[in-house]
Order: sequence, then C-alpha cells, then structure tokens
Amino acid sequence: MRNILIPTDFSTAAWNATKYALQLFAESKCVFHFLNAYTPELYSNRLMAGRIAETSKTCSAQLASEKGLQKTIKRIKKEYNNPLHTYKSISTFSMLIDEVREVVEQQHIDFVVMSASGAADDDSIFLGRNTVRILNNVDKCPVLVIPAAVQFTYLQHISLVSEHNHLFNNDELNPVAKLAKEFNCSVEIASLQNAISPRSDLQQLNHVTIGSSLRNISHKIQALDMDTSLTTTLKKYVDQTNCQLIILPNGTNSYLRNLCNDFIVGKSTFCCNLPMLSLQLSENNIIVSQ
Repeated sequence: MRNILIPTDFSTAAWNATKYALQLFAESKCVFHFLNAYTPELYSNRLMAGRIAETSKTCSAQLASEKGLQKTIKRIKKEYNNPLHTYKSISTFSMLIDEVREVVEQQHIDFVVMSASGAADDDSIFLGRNTVRILNNVDKCPVLVIPAAVQFTYLQHISLVSEHNHLFNNDELNPVAKLAKEFNCSVEIASLQNAISPRSDLQQLNHVTIGSSLRNISHKIQALDMDTSLTTTLKKYVDQTNCQLIILPNGTNSYLRNLCNDFIVGKSTFCCNLPMLSLQLSENNIIVSQ
C-alpha cells in the first residue's frame, strides 16, 4: 500500500499533476491524500470590524477549500474509477509547507506529487514558490514535480543524475529501484565528471553501490563531461536523452538544492520538459569536496 500526497490549489497545472500520479500508480494499491492549505488575508485593522471580516473571510476560504477537494475527488472517481485507489482530503488553515511536512510524517507518505508552478500563469517560471519551498523543506520522501504541459507516458527509460560529491546508499536508491521494477524499465545513470579529470574513487564506489541496488534491473552508466556549466550540461542531456523521468539528488550542496536557493526558478535558469523526481539524500551520508 502506497501513500501519495498531492498538494493542490485546484489549478489546471495541479489537475495535470493529479492525472499523472493517478496514471503512474494505476496498478498499485494507493491512498491519495489531497491537501489544500488556505490562508485568508486580513482585510481590516479595526478591532471589531476586523474580527468580523476576518471570520467571514476564513469561513469563505474554508468552504472554497472543502468544496474544491470534494470536486477534485468526485472528478477522479468519474474519470478514473480505479478500485485500487482510495482518496482522502485535507483542508487546513495553515502554512502549506508546515502541513506538508506534518502529513508526510504522520501518514508515512511515499511520494509527494505536485505541479511545477501551480496556478502561476507566468510562462517564464519553471518552478514556483510553493514547489521550491517543498523541495527545500521535505526531506522524508521523494518529491515528484510535473511540468504543466507534461502528459503521462509509460516509463521505459529513466535517468538518475549522479553528482560527483555524494555517495549513494541503498535506502536512497530504493524508490528508483521500485519504480524500475514495477515498470520493467531501464535506468541510465548520468555520472557527472570534469572532462579533464579521471574518475574519482568516490565515483567508482558510487557505481558499485548503484550497480548493487539495481542488480536485477537493466541499467548503464553514461559519463557526462562538464566542459561548460552544470546547468548547460544537464539541459543538453535532457534534450538528447530518451527517457520519461529524470531523477535529481536533493541534499546539501546538490545541484537541485543550490538551484532552489532562489525563491522561484525561471525557465531561463533551468527548464525541463520531463517529470522530475527529487531524491532526498540522507543527512548522515558522505559529502566530499570536489
């Protein structure tokens, strides 16, 4: 039984992420937890009138949140009607990231699935504020980010980016192995390295660990020479690779974590036309300098 958390703002992009999750896990027994966190604005500073206005706006926001979740689940049952899936709704007056972290912990969430940019209608944005916040703060499970225009495609090939300053362990690689086994798909390990430097001992040990974790899965290692910037290298790789999912490590000093230091991530910074799985790294793992 999987537990999947889907934060939603009821936007078209959020519905697209929901559809992707429903199709990705179509053959798995799952509980989908749909979360909407609302924080109504305060429209008045006057003592009594302010309290009345605040209460009114809170009730209105709560009602819209609950109705939105009911409508989402009703639509899912009508369009998908999967007997392996059950659905729960969480409407809460709180900060989104606080609620996500609490639900992940309490409900033993296996994946968080969300849209890349939510209700943002700015085409220059690839990762919106809420997505960046969740990527930066959720460290208990993988986060699957779905670009607004991406439609589900059955997984045949997935790519895992292996950075040269992190040593994977089997627990971190377990979500990758499970997905690959379920879809009987191959895994390409994109090993980042400097073009003028030989493969380090850490990289060689990483390849042994990855090979052990994926020993019953078709996989290969593809060296990516960083003759320019890491962003340019990954852009070029994403454009050329034949895969349906790219997996990026997300830990201290990782490329994704450094990228998400910005409040929002513009498409000019990094644009991926593939679903992106953020693989949370263990705090006690080995981190070495280049």
